[in-house]
Amino acid sequence: MIKVAIFASGNGSNAQALLEKETMLNNVSVELIITDNPQARVIDIAKKFNKSYFIYPKKNINKTEHERLILTTLQNFKIEWILLAGYMRLLSPEFIQAFYCPKLKQSKILNIHPSLLPLHPGLNAYEKTFEQTPNKAGVTIHFVDSGMDTGKILVQQGFENNSKNFENFKRRGLQLEHHLYTKVLSQLDQISKEGHL
Repeated sequence: MIKVAIFASGNGSNAQALLEKETMLNNVSVELIITDNPQARVIDIAKKFNKSYFIYPKKNINKTEHERLILTTLQNFKIEWILLAGYMRLLSPEFIQAFYCPKLKQSKILNIHPSLLPLHPGLNAYEKTFEQTPNKAGVTIHFVDSGMDTGKILVQQGFENNSKNFENFKRRGLQLEHHLYTKVLSQLDQISKEGHL
């Protein structure tokens, strides 16, 4: 059984999709949710699925101590993989190193990003794609390194933008996010062995 933690800071729609998928799997267990936002909707999702959750606010604590608290929790739960699902905080090189896998030559931390990287890294990727490169819309799941959305790409897929309405465009992108991330979760044992889908 592969033990997974989900990190999220907001609404948690990807977290919900992952937890719904996890109920159908017998080789992966989402053990807990980590959030840095006490008001995050993902907390309600964790409760709905009866998952342990931990809130580590960013205020009044330095990055080193903040990450030390999180790492201690992950070690206590024997977490093997971290899936970032809208976690709005860059992880330090030291944190990433704690989940480095020599066999894969990558960290066992994945992130989902709503663009076809290397296009539009960082914040507001849907808005930037819609305004600047609407014909190159898509979603990327990548291994996390110490850069901003610069890690090795695991999978990416484009989608056709046939909408002039931003909300419809983003809705289409979120549907693809949920599809790709749940596919990755269901094949995490293969990724653990081979580093690819």
